[in-house]
Amino acid sequence: MIDNGTIRSDGRRYDGTTWRKTGINHTMNEDGLIYYKRKYRTLDGYLQQGGKINRVAFNTVKPKDINTFVKALYNREKEGEVYAISNPAWEGWIKIGMAVEAEDRLKGYQTGDPHRSYKLEFSKGFDDRRKAEAKAHTIAKNSFIKSGEWFKMSVQDAINVIKGVETDDAQTIKD
Repeated sequence: MIDNGTIRSDGRRYDGTTWRKTGINHTMNEDGLIYYKRKYRTLDGYLQQGGKINRVAFNTVKPKDINTFVKALYNREKEGEVYAISNPAWEGWIKIGMAVEAEDRLKGYQTGDPHRSYKLEFSKGFDDRRKAEAKAHTIAKNSFIKSGEWFKMSVQDAINVIKGVETDDAQTIKD
């Protein structure tokens, strides 16, 4: 019996059923499935089971697969910014969110506003944008009214909350 992962002298690796060249990409078939770990899987299933996004080769691509692929690429990137966005239509409310690039996120918001009145008030880069955003939300919700990712606070309070994420020293000014 040959063990999984055994490598022959010609460089081929045994995957449990077949001798394969090492470094071969996992190919998505015309049904949008990838053969990985002795089973056909969706792209989501492939990624959840430890498949690598940079190892996928596409024969044909469906729109939903492109969406999953783009999300997977976006989620691979940990670095990014935590930002504060405001809109005068909701005076006194600030959105604290995260993105790889805050300016790009602002452009996304502007498409839903015919007056293009969203304003990026502040952004700060972090090594792990998700952790930083979660920490900012925790700090903000302890002092301010919250609705989703929007907080009833001043712009300066939002700036102080985001700056305080790294230092654990968020200073807020209650109105």
